[in-house]
Amino acid sequence: MEKITKAIENLQFDAKIRAESSLSILEHVDDMLLEFKRRESTDQASILLDIFGLMQSLFVGIDALYQLSFSVTKYKYHININQNKNLRMLKYLRNDVVGHPTNRNYDDGSYGFSVILESEIKRDSLAYVTYIIKDKEITKDKEIIDFSKVLKAYTEEKVKLLNDLTAYLSRNEQKLSSYAYLVTLFEKGVKGEFLENDLDSLERLIMREQNLSKDSNNRFIWRLELLKKLYAWHDEKYQAYINYLKLKEILQLYKMTLDIAGKKAKMPKLKLPLILLEMNAMLLTNYSAQELIRHLNESSHPMFKYDLNHLIELVNQEDLKEFLNWFKEISDSNLSYIVGKSLKDLNN
Repeated sequence: MEKITKAIENLQFDAKIRAESSLSILEHVDDMLLEFKRRESTDQASILLDIFGLMQSLFVGIDALYQLSFSVTKYKYHININQNKNLRMLKYLRNDVVGHPTNRNYDDGSYGFSVILESEIKRDSLAYVTYIIKDKEITKDKEIIDFSKVLKAYTEEKVKLLNDLTAYLSRNEQKLSSYAYLVTLFEKGVKGEFLENDLDSLERLIMREQNLSKDSNNRFIWRLELLKKLYAWHDEKYQAYINYLKLKEILQLYKMTLDIAGKKAKMPKLKLPLILLEMNAMLLTNYSAQELIRHLNESSHPMFKYDLNHLIELVNQEDLKEFLNWFKEISDSNLSYIVGKSLKDLNN
């Protein structure tokens, strides 16, 4: 913490104020979480007040963690809360259930929404249900938020971020060579050469340059793990598409490395594989389909499986249906994220 405090003193005025405010907020949030754990009132009004106060405290605390990372490093690469399942569920609760409730209307007349179950709000948990209503048939999925798990997850992520920032600020600054290595990696990939040993060398290089630890939640480490999974992924029918995803992830790491180095460079433009060209052509003429791909990079999102199923029903081309059903069967959440993100990016 001392290293972070000293680094804040050397920031420009606006960044310094934001960073100091973030640290102050984090201390207040710690006090509020401690107070929540002390409370024992059992009447429903007190429980509701405490639970919604807890959620708001966590929302503010998470925002402060992001702001601290932005203020000290200019980027959010040191924090990756979305990879924490319990905090990701809290995000959905905030964005899609409480704050901006998701209401989805489908072309076939069905519709979906999520609501909190008021009768199941307790001091240690709450539940919400996502409904899909079609004609007289109602499909529902229930999710339970366990506050002990959420509080533990928040504390762990906060400690990881502070440790990661401290390590980064303590690094021996050196000329970065990882972006040159990534250029070579990309050039080899364009030629169809993807060697897993290259990723081991890249990982050692990045971890040394940024003084990262193995248990860091840094986005560089996460992106490297994604790339490793892609390099090991083989599929006879969709290998050209998977190779495109590899190149896409290499470019993402390249951009991040340039950011850290304070450098600018023109990014190569990847040619879309045939299956994405067909998908993009369909999206250009179908607004409903554009809406359905918005959350396909989040397999745990309340509307993910409903949106994907409706997208499959919506497309007429058999090869697109086959591709989307292939996507639907991916059980690895990281690989599902990468495929879903490539679809979501077609809207940009």
